[in-house]
Amino acid sequence: MRVGVVGCGNIATDLCRAMADSTFPAQVVALVDVEPERARALQAEFAPDAMACSLLEAAAHADFLVECAVASVVPEVLAMAVRNTRGCLILSLGALVTEPDLLDTAYRSGLQVRLPSGAVCGLDGLRAAREAGVDRVTLTTRKPPAGLQGAPYLVANGMDVTGLNEPLTVFEGNALEAVKAFPQNVNVAAAISLAGIGPQRTQVRVVADPAATVNSHELVAEGAFGRLRAVTENVPSPRNAKTSYLASLSAIAELRAAGAEFGLTSA
Repeated sequence: MRVGVVGCGNIATDLCRAMADSTFPAQVVALVDVEPERARALQAEFAPDAMACSLLEAAAHADFLVECAVASVVPEVLAMAVRNTRGCLILSLGALVTEPDLLDTAYRSGLQVRLPSGAVCGLDGLRAAREAGVDRVTLTTRKPPAGLQGAPYLVANGMDVTGLNEPLTVFEGNALEAVKAFPQNVNVAAAISLAGIGPQRTQVRVVADPAATVNSHELVAEGAFGRLRAVTENVPSPRNAKTSYLASLSAIAELRAAGAEFGLTSA
C-alpha cells in the first residue's frame, strides 16, 4: 500500500520509521508539510524514493492518506481523499468533533476512514457498552505541567502552571470544550467521545500535576452494562512532551491493519 503522509512532525517520524521496515505492509511514497524542509528531512532519513510534494500530488500518487498534522487540515485531506477515492487515517480527531459533518460526508461517499485509539485504552469496551446504552462517560487527564504549557485555554485565562507544588485542575467541561481548549493535549477526549456518547455528554477534567512523571488518562463509563474503568499511564514521546508515545503506536497499528487489508482486497 502506497502511503501519503500529511504533516511531517513527531508522529510522522514514528510512522516513517515503521514503514522503513521491509516487512511492513505499506510504504511512504509522498510527504507533505507546510514547511517543506521537514518533509525533505523525513525523505532523506527514511524514504529516499518518496516525493516531498503538495497534498494534491500526494493524493494522486498514494493509495492511502495519513493525516498527522493539525485539525485545520483535516477537511482538505478528507475532501482530497473523497475526490481521489483514497482511504485515509485521521489522527487529529478533534476536527471530527468540532465539525461532525466531515465524517458523515466521508462515510456517505463510501470512503474508508480509520480512526486510531490514540493514547487511551478501553475504547473497545466503550463501543460494546453503547449497544445497551451508556449513561455517563468521564475522562480525567493528568499531565506534568510542561506537557500543558502554551495550551490556548491556559494562555487565554492567564494560567501559569510552572512552579506548581501540588496538582491543579486547570479545566473541567465537556469533550467539545476540551478539544477547543487543548487542541494539542487532549486528542484522547475526541477519541472517547467518538467511541461513546458524543462530545456534549462526555465530561473531561484536565489536571497539571508536578509529581506526575507520565501522561495518564482515566476513562470511566457507566450504563446498563455496568461500570467500566480504564487507566492508561503513558510515557511521553521522546521528541514531544505534549504527545504520548502510545499515540504514535496506535497510528502505526492502524496503518498496519489498513496495509494488510489493502493487500487482501487488491490481490
